[in-house]
Amino acid sequence: MELSNDEYFKEKIVADYQKLIEKYTLEKEEVGKKKFYVSIVRFILFIGIVFSLWLAVFKEYELLWFVFLGLLSFFLFLIKYHSKLFNKHGFLKRLIRINEEELLALNDDFSAFENGIEFKPTTHDFSQDLDVLGESSLYNKINRTSTLFGSKRLSSWLLNPLINSEVINSRQEAVSELADMTNFCQEFRANGLAFEEKEEEYDFVRTWKEQNSLFIQNSLFKVLIYVIPVVNLIALALFSFDFISGKLLSLLLALALLIVGFYTKRINQIHKNLSKRTKWLEKYVDLLKLVENQKFSSKLLKELQKGLETKHNKAYQRIQDLSKILSALDSRLNVFVGILLNAFFIWDIRQILRMEVWKRDNIDGLDIWFDIIATIDSLNSIAVLSHNNPIWIFPKVSLDKKWQFKKMHHPLMKSNTSVPNDFYVDRVPFLNVITGANMAGKSTYLRTIGSNLLLAMIGAPVHATVFEFYPIQIVSSLRTTDSLMKNESYFYAEIKRLQMIVHRLRAGEELFVLLDEILKGTNSHDKEEGSKLLLKQLVKLDAVGIIATHDLSLGNLSQDYIGIIQNQCFEVDIIDDQLSFDYKLRKGVAQNMNASF
Repeated sequence: MELSNDEYFKEKIVADYQKLIEKYTLEKEEVGKKKFYVSIVRFILFIGIVFSLWLAVFKEYELLWFVFLGLLSFFLFLIKYHSKLFNKHGFLKRLIRINEEELLALNDDFSAFENGIEFKPTTHDFSQDLDVLGESSLYNKINRTSTLFGSKRLSSWLLNPLINSEVINSRQEAVSELADMTNFCQEFRANGLAFEEKEEEYDFVRTWKEQNSLFIQNSLFKVLIYVIPVVNLIALALFSFDFISGKLLSLLLALALLIVGFYTKRINQIHKNLSKRTKWLEKYVDLLKLVENQKFSSKLLKELQKGLETKHNKAYQRIQDLSKILSALDSRLNVFVGILLNAFFIWDIRQILRMEVWKRDNIDGLDIWFDIIATIDSLNSIAVLSHNNPIWIFPKVSLDKKWQFKKMHHPLMKSNTSVPNDFYVDRVPFLNVITGANMAGKSTYLRTIGSNLLLAMIGAPVHATVFEFYPIQIVSSLRTTDSLMKNESYFYAEIKRLQMIVHRLRAGEELFVLLDEILKGTNSHDKEEGSKLLLKQLVKLDAVGIIATHDLSLGNLSQDYIGIIQNQCFEVDIIDDQLSFDYKLRKGVAQNMNASF
């Protein structure tokens, strides 16, 4: 059987992901073997170190001190090398997981990705009606973010779509470029998944910003961090050759500990806020390094990359410096090591001073760097949507008030189960009145238009063959619910919703309005009269939109507003005493209603 274009491309994408899984699995196995061999060598070296030290100390084989130092140096090198192999192994495991998740996503299983329910607002122009957040939502389908700020950014884009055509075009260009950069997108996500962030990670930045500096304003400490280590190390050497007494050395070391001890309480507070952040910072080192070393051609990505430039080192190197300082400060967590380091180097003061210098020079850039990574994280998510749906198109932004959609599918429905439909408007005001029976497809049609419009306005591709639009705010009333908390009835909630739309239009705001079965909570006569008055008001206020209804009498308004109000419908047929729906949009007012079946 001949495959459709969608099926053909999906099979190709599946094959590509499977090849990547095979590639990364082989690489992971090779790295795993190296890890194993290095572990064995480390164990043998450890035995050699202990044995050579025992011979040097107890058998007084002085030459074995050189053997001991050589073995120790090689052992320390292997520890670092093993750490790199460990990180590489984890990185490859995440890449395999990413490709496995994409295979599931191609079968419409998005359970591996967060659905953004935590960002769902209680009231919004369209979020609930268009399934923007939550289970089986647009966010759930798009989301591939791997940073906390990135996940927030993506939800913000979906809740606050763009109406600036230049920015939309710029974002489309960036997404289009990233869609062809599978390795970059996957490596970015693999780096981001190395550490699961929480809000407290960012809280430390805010807290640290507000804290007063301890040492940077005092020139004495800038001298002491160099003088005390030199004096104490010289004293240790002199003591080793019996030039000074142990008491003098002890006095010097105690003095250093006393100086550090005087500030220990405040240092502990700082360390409490900053401790164990190295993994989080290392994640951003890898993300920034990947972005800064990548070549981009689109304007937006180049601008984002340029925003990472600093006067001296690259942004990732600046974060790397901070990570190293925090790692050095964490050495005090080992009490014995902490005492030695502070006795000889006033270690805690040295690291806090280094941090304060870093903060002075870089703290303002930190928020900028996080923001840029969040933007790229969100762009990557949309790029994966584009990559996984190659028959989807990037919409054309119209400078005129024109909306033309052809063979448009709902983005959350499979192509082989959804029926494509069209939409065309080239003037304002304009209202499309859609009549039809229950289950005929009216509500789905409204959501199809709203969802694709939303995707278009965040710079994403859409599921259509032609999509030209003029960007204006979307507002809908499709799933109005009552509120027990606010003591509001269903009808009152809907009235408030419709009043909000009218008030915004009166204020001069351009709106694309989607309404489904308005005024359901009242009697038939009031519903008919109220609906007609509302449509007339919308026309008067230059609204553009679609109204789905069972009320066939609304179709008569097209005679009074020729070219402004248009009638279209979804029909239901009865075949062999069964209801049959073709879900195809037709001209005119519906002739068959299933209530009379």
